[in-house]
Amino acid sequence: MDLLERLGLGGRRVLILHHDDLGLTHAQNGAYQALGLPTGSVMVPGAWASGVKGEDLGVHLVLTSEWPAPRMRPLTEGESLRDEAGYFPEGLEALWRKARAEEVERELKAQIQAAAKLFSPTHLDTHQGAVLRPDLAEVYLRLAEAYRLVPLVPESLEGLGVPPPFLPELARLLSETPFPRVRFLDPYGLPPEERLGFYLDLAHLPPGLYYLVHHSALPTPEGRALPDWPTREADYFALSHPEVRRVLAEFHPLTWRAVREALF
Repeated sequence: MDLLERLGLGGRRVLILHHDDLGLTHAQNGAYQALGLPTGSVMVPGAWASGVKGEDLGVHLVLTSEWPAPRMRPLTEGESLRDEAGYFPEGLEALWRKARAEEVERELKAQIQAAAKLFSPTHLDTHQGAVLRPDLAEVYLRLAEAYRLVPLVPESLEGLGVPPPFLPELARLLSETPFPRVRFLDPYGLPPEERLGFYLDLAHLPPGLYYLVHHSALPTPEGRALPDWPTREADYFALSHPEVRRVLAEFHPLTWRAVREALF
């Protein structure tokens, strides 16, 4: 029996609406509170991680730190996870070239354990898809099971930027996982002026389990210190729009907490 049938939601349009990058800035946390949507994940190495309070929070596992500021450092001493200044690598290529799986496992464990001291985690996902290297994906799935947290597992790898050499082993791992796989939706790469239309077009989706990630942030000077602030504000304004709220109300809302209770 698949997850939707187990939950009595077979044949329905079901949506997990997920707020990424909580804990990164006060503007990100403020948008989470202002929107009133329960599901999101926290960057535990972020400066504002301790300021996030909510009912359906997960751990947004961090292994890269791509912005000029703020930058994040590992919680552990793993040398393969640091650049010359001691921060996480700036991008996935540098991470995947250098990272040792055993050091990644120690770091991810440390982030999960630190998160548990701040809130009651329900799920795991990763910043920039950092665990798409197959040996790191194996660590990610193993830790999810060990800590009884639901991992984000996409239904398809298409469009996720996975390097071709990773695809066969990664596809095998995902096909064998006992965790539910979701249809992944992410408007991050769209121009901000197209964001409202993206959300309104959700009205045309067929039945299924969808995971929609957004990066909403309040329009503040602090939030605008990030180079990608226009896309974050576009998410916030779109999700505040009454017509978008009407479209979202046509889906059955699902939280990772409910999924976790069904699985464990």
